[in-house]
Amino acid sequence: MTETLTRETAAGSDRVNDYVQRARSLAPLIRSEAADIERERTITEPVADALVELDLHRMLEPEALGGGGLLPSEAMRVYEELAKADASTGWAVMASSWGTAGLVGNLSAEVMDELLSRDEPFIAAGQLLPRHPGVQVEGGYIIDGGYSFASGSDHATWIGAGFYVVDEQGNPILGANGQPQARIALMPKSEVEFKNNWDVWGLAGTGSHDYTVSKKFVPAEYTIQTFGGTPTRSETLYKLGNEFTGGICHAPIVLGIAARALELVAKATDGKIRPTYSVPVGEADIFRIDFARKEADLQAARLYCYDVVESAEAAVNAGNPVTPEQIARAAQMLSWVHEVTSDIVEFAHRWGGSQSIGRTSTLGRFVRDMHVATQHLLVDQKMLVDAAAVLVPIYAQAEA
Repeated sequence: MTETLTRETAAGSDRVNDYVQRARSLAPLIRSEAADIERERTITEPVADALVELDLHRMLEPEALGGGGLLPSEAMRVYEELAKADASTGWAVMASSWGTAGLVGNLSAEVMDELLSRDEPFIAAGQLLPRHPGVQVEGGYIIDGGYSFASGSDHATWIGAGFYVVDEQGNPILGANGQPQARIALMPKSEVEFKNNWDVWGLAGTGSHDYTVSKKFVPAEYTIQTFGGTPTRSETLYKLGNEFTGGICHAPIVLGIAARALELVAKATDGKIRPTYSVPVGEADIFRIDFARKEADLQAARLYCYDVVESAEAAVNAGNPVTPEQIARAAQMLSWVHEVTSDIVEFAHRWGGSQSIGRTSTLGRFVRDMHVATQHLLVDQKMLVDAAAVLVPIYAQAEA
């Protein structure tokens, strides 16, 4: 079903198609566990074990380190498949695997050797944007403060915490550019206190708990710059930089939610009789016109999403830096895709009738998940404002 939304990549990469097929093979298990995932507010053990067994957590990590070596655009296709099965599962895997891969490319080879030599897998989660001051001391930093939204933390083994560098008096230590230094500290999960308080009515199983770091010393080599800096690896993900890649991984989650919502509403209206209709709802012109429009919107949003990412990948792999326009388009795409997919899910909700309001209904769960996904900081309309500041002058400078 919806094969144009899930077909193999145009390049026919055996690598990405293999990972997409791994995700598809898990769909029956994930869907059978989805109600429990929502009720228990965590990815259930059978699903968690299957994700590790199929190595989906490491699909973005470099092949040289034992990972799958997927491009960002390729991993996004896998997230989309997982989200179609269950949005919480797709979101949690997205958050931890994307964040982990980003850390891998910026930590030293020696640190990575140590992390990967442990018995437990290296899976990171946490709030990575700077939240609290980190006191610079000899050999590292003291991190102290409360953090939120640690998506993927239930199956993580290491936790990141964003901070800005200060001296022992709390004064910011500016970088070479005269600006505060933002960094990410990495520490074993056992050193962090989790509140297990992620209790929401959508995306309930993502493990996006609050957590506290209490005056923990983190060696300097276990910290990285939040933005800029020089990656320690040369794979495409690291050429793109955090400013471009920071939020784009959220787009495939809502694309998957919207695709599944259309599947579910098509099934719900097939043969459904309403007293005021002369034909089943699914055959009514008023439904079919709207369905065709929403499905076209989904196709368009998906094409733009992957075009933005794939064109940037091609540019950096040709030796060109990411441009301000590409960064602006990433922000524009992310916010706009959430608007489009939210509208699609609202359409499914309206036509789903009792199938969209039942507390345990599958369509109802996807409707709730969509409403929570749109609340993320990185998809706020302010992203469109910032993108337009770059895009409007491009159009204004066009020849008459």
